[in-house]
Amino acid sequence: MEIKNYIWDFDGTLYDSYPAMVEGAAKALQDFGIIKDPREIYQTMKKFSTRQLREEYQLEEEEFTPVFHQYERESSLKPQPFAATEEVLRSLKNHGARHFILTHRLTESTWELLGNYGLTDLIEEVVGIDQNFPRKPSPDALNYLIERFEMKKSETMMIGDRRLDIEAGKRAGVLTCLYDIDHFLGEIPADYVIDDLRKILAI
Repeated sequence: MEIKNYIWDFDGTLYDSYPAMVEGAAKALQDFGIIKDPREIYQTMKKFSTRQLREEYQLEEEEFTPVFHQYERESSLKPQPFAATEEVLRSLKNHGARHFILTHRLTESTWELLGNYGLTDLIEEVVGIDQNFPRKPSPDALNYLIERFEMKKSETMMIGDRRLDIEAGKRAGVLTCLYDIDHFLGEIPADYVIDDLRKILAI
C-alpha cells in the first residue's frame, strides 16, 4: 500500500496550538464567572471540542466564541509546529505525496501560521471553517478534497488528534491515523495510532 494523499488536521496535529487555545478558553470562561482548571479545559477540548466546553456551561456561541478567539489571538503562547512537522511533511512530499489541511480554524489564519515557519510550499490546499462545510465528523469537506484533487480513497489518509478527525475519515472511506500524545482519549477505531509524527513515515 502506498499513501499518496495526506489530509491533516491542524491544531494539535501539525501545530502545538492548544496552550493558546486553553489560555483563551480559561480567560473567556472567567469573563462569564466560571473558574475551570486548564488541565480540564484541555481534556475537554481534546476529547470533544470547544463547543462541548461552551455547552457544559450553557453559554451562547455568539457570546462566548468571539471572546475566546480574541483571548487566543492575544496569548503569548503562540502556535508553532511540532518538532517533527516540517521533517515529516517535507520527507513525504519529496517521495511524491501531497498534503492537505482540514481544520476548524479560519483558512487565512492557517495559511498565515504556515507562512510564519516557511511551510506553505508543502501544502496543496487548506479547507477552513469559513468555507462553510459542516464541522467534522461530517465527511463533507473531506469528500470535497477527494473529488477536487481526484484522490483514490485507498491511497488517502486522514490524520488527526481527536475522535472527530478519525470519524470523519471513516465516513469518507479513507485510511485514518490518530496522533495521540496524551493517551487519555480512550479507544478510537483508527487504522493507525502514533505518538510521534515521525512514525507516520513507516506506515
